[in-house]
Amino acid sequence: MSIPDLAVEIVNKTLKDANEDTARTIILVGSKSAGKSHLLYSFLEKSETPRETLVLEYSFGRKSSQKPGMDKTICHVWEYGGKLEMLHSVLISVPIKGKFYFCIMVDLSKIKTIWNVLETCYQAMKENYSDSDYHPELVIIGGKYDIFKNYDSEIKKVISTTMRSFALISNGNLLFYSSKEPQLVRRAKEMFFNMGFGNGVSLKEKNTNYSKPLSISKGQDTWENIGIPQSTLDQIKQRHISRITPEMDINQEVKPLQRSHPEPILDSLATLKYDELRNMEHFDPALNEYLMLIN
Repeated sequence: MSIPDLAVEIVNKTLKDANEDTARTIILVGSKSAGKSHLLYSFLEKSETPRETLVLEYSFGRKSSQKPGMDKTICHVWEYGGKLEMLHSVLISVPIKGKFYFCIMVDLSKIKTIWNVLETCYQAMKENYSDSDYHPELVIIGGKYDIFKNYDSEIKKVISTTMRSFALISNGNLLFYSSKEPQLVRRAKEMFFNMGFGNGVSLKEKNTNYSKPLSISKGQDTWENIGIPQSTLDQIKQRHISRITPEMDINQEVKPLQRSHPEPILDSLATLKYDELRNMEHFDPALNEYLMLIN
């Protein structure tokens, strides 16, 4: 049996045996440059250096239950690193088991891309799960806070207001994060651990002050506290783009694929395949085709 076939068999068996008590599903999407892989590697305690996520990557974590007779809890983690406009098609093929968390991560250092990332990912989530049996809890993460914190005070206020408004209207949790600040790494890792193996999102240290990293659980914010009238999603968008001219987050420089095979011809073929995937207008393969791209 080939490695991809074995991977499909293991994933399918694991998902089949899962239930609400023993399974969690986390999908992490958003900006390619926000630090998604670093965050997941920290959560899963992987020691190697994160690689570029080209399309979709699957990982999992396991934790033994302390309750007698209970199986191990398994957290299935899917990270999407492809083009945002293809996200809707990719989500269709991702299997969901147990408690479900949909995480959108934006790059706070690229303020002109923030709205596009939020809106595109949120719409993809609604299109795939609004009329389904799956009801994900939304988590919004602002990455690269170490850069954002040095921005002009007024810019930080505008972005923080947009992020808080978006989280409030979408009933989402909001957390600012940086892989370079240990306290924020600890806070994010703790949140993911509670999602993966605990009772759900838990943000113990609430903060709504835009001069510090935001940390707000769903239901803990109000329009009055944000300081703006109750708004629709379109009103939030118009208010944001009137202050921050939007820029699409799809024209990023793509890093060349590094050599990883003993034969150069294999690297050439792999590069051609990945370039094809990056440039496809439509992408809707089956799960086993995704798994063949992993590793």
